[in-house]
Parts: sequence; structure tokens; C-alpha cells
Amino acid sequence: MPNNKRKRLSKIKGKEKAHPYSRKARQISRAMTKEANISKAKSDRIGIAMARGQKVVWFRDRINEDDLKSQKTWTYLELQNLLAEYLNRNREQVDELEEKRNTVRGLSPKETLFLQVTETEAKEAKLSGIDVPDLTNGLVVKTLRIWDGDVNSITTIKLVNCKPL
Repeated sequence: MPNNKRKRLSKIKGKEKAHPYSRKARQISRAMTKEANISKAKSDRIGIAMARGQKVVWFRDRINEDDLKSQKTWTYLELQNLLAEYLNRNREQVDELEEKRNTVRGLSPKETLFLQVTETEAKEAKLSGIDVPDLTNGLVVKTLRIWDGDVNSITTIKLVNCKPL
């Protein structure tokens, strides 16, 4: 079957009249599977980029607060303390949800997902560390402070792997 590899569904002619076991039906099936895989990969990439962006935005907002505004660089120990602060940013909500979990009603799926994400984040931090902006480098700190929050330009900010204390 040379030259029957149609890559896109829009390029296949006569889709409506295809017999279920024909070559054209297999072309349609391949094209639909390919489009589904491409869209799934795209949504996965977007999700990862958004999560990374939220993390970097938290660090940017934290270093732009009044108590840290004058600091140009951080030591690795201070970076570890900032990471511990990042991991504990939702501690009050987690405690409330843990208390709510023990009641008769239980948790909604959204609340359960929130707890799972925070637990996974904490485990990942302890086992392999988390990629955080390299605040030990003055150029990265300067870039992070003027960063506009665009996910596409996040590659200009150097990330290092750091474990909490």
C-alpha cells in the first residue's frame, strides 16, 4: 500500500462513503489517532508549562516583597529556606481540609485533588528536589524581577534543582 498514508483527516476525500474494512477506513483511523495524540501531547506540554510558570511567579512575587526587595542574591541556604516557605504556602488550607476529611461528609473531588497535588509536591521535593529560579546568580534575580509572567519567556530564567531543609 504505497502512498496511502494520509496524515490529516482533512486531506482524506470521501470519508463518508468509506466501507468499515477498507483502506480508506484505516487511513481515517490513523489520522484520527494521530490528531488525538498530538492534541494530548499539546495539552500535557501546556499543563507542565503552566505549573512551572505558577512556581516561578510565586518566587518572583516573594522576592519583590518589601523585606526582600533590597537583596541582590541569595545563598543556597536562603534558597532552601525560600523553597521550604514555598512548600508550606498552603499549609492552612491543607490543615482545614484534613479536619474536613475526618467529618462525615468528606471532601469534594477538587479538594481531594488539591491535597494529592500538595502531597506529591512535598514528596518530589524531598526525594529529587524541585527546580527553582537560581537566586544565587544576580543576573537571574534581575531577570526574574523584571519578568512579565509570560510562560513562553520562562526559558530566560535559569532554574536549579534544590531540596528543602
